[in-house]
Amino acid sequence: VDNKSDQTPLARERQHAQDEREGRLRFVVVKNDGLDRSLISLIDMKSIYSKQLPKMGKEYIVRLVLDRSHTSLACVFEGEIVGGVTYRRHATQAFAEIAFCAVSATHQVRGYGTRLMNQLKEHCKREGIHFLLTYADNHAIGYFRKQGFQKQVTMKRERWLGYIKDYDGGTLMECAIDTQVDYLNIRFVAEEQRRAIAERMEAGGAQQQEAEYAGYDPAEGGVPAGLQGTSWRESALHCSMQGKPVPLADCLQAVLAEVATHADAWPFQTAVSTTLAPDYYEVIKDPVDLASVRARLTPRAGAPPHYNSLDQFLADLLRMCENCRVYNGDNNEYYDCAVRLEAFVRKKVGEVSVSRVPVDGTRPESGG
Repeated sequence: VDNKSDQTPLARERQHAQDEREGRLRFVVVKNDGLDRSLISLIDMKSIYSKQLPKMGKEYIVRLVLDRSHTSLACVFEGEIVGGVTYRRHATQAFAEIAFCAVSATHQVRGYGTRLMNQLKEHCKREGIHFLLTYADNHAIGYFRKQGFQKQVTMKRERWLGYIKDYDGGTLMECAIDTQVDYLNIRFVAEEQRRAIAERMEAGGAQQQEAEYAGYDPAEGGVPAGLQGTSWRESALHCSMQGKPVPLADCLQAVLAEVATHADAWPFQTAVSTTLAPDYYEVIKDPVDLASVRARLTPRAGAPPHYNSLDQFLADLLRMCENCRVYNGDNNEYYDCAVRLEAFVRKKVGEVSVSRVPVDGTRPESGG
């Protein structure tokens, strides 16, 4: 009886790592280089895709898998190909488009889908790929979300538009590749951190735990209870705009004021009316407009600020422009406004510099 389906994700990761060390589990890059062994491996993956992705036409699968502009990563267990992912790399744009990703039904319970995607991310780091894009159907969205993909595409539209094929009924999803993350060991690192925190809390005793849960008031300064002796350092947020020191909230207000008065900002001033676009909120699930951004910037008595970083602010404005393009499509006035306004937003945000400087004067940390 195979009891691997009853294992926790961490236990499965440990088993995968052990299987790889012992050579039972391998991940092999395969291209159509004309060699017999390569063609056999690609045909094996084609067969898995055809069974697991029945909505994809078999001829279409064969064409892409054997296409020499595509690369496949095969998951091999005890000498048998049990899964794979096929993608096309766009080297000049530093992103790759996933065409197919599947694991055979008998091996899905082993968690190979996650290991396969993490191996792909490590391969992308070596290949200079910074983003992964894919069109996911309703059945695949959950899987890709668990692998770090999101529906909000953060790449500039001109970077990927025209390079990938648009699929009806699919949802475009993106995953950013972080070169500082070890994707094959991230779960182990998280478990070590969890265990270390638990041990420190247990060793600290009830009195120290009460102090921790009492909270920390940055206005009072000092080191929060429970963090004495750690690498934590009190820091202050330093912002500047066009070379002049300015508080973060003032920087964001200044940028918003210029964005709101831009000639192309007129479609974004207030929330979209369902009278004008009855199905808007069925298509756009995370709407945002300039009025809502302005409200989030308005101080509220006793409430913390909504935007704690420049990145949060920028993400809202970029999503606003992307929502417009998604709903209206291209070749129209709204689309053109969104493209021009996004370029202006990026230019203005680029004039803001944000960094965190430890109060004790050690090396500052850059950040949004």
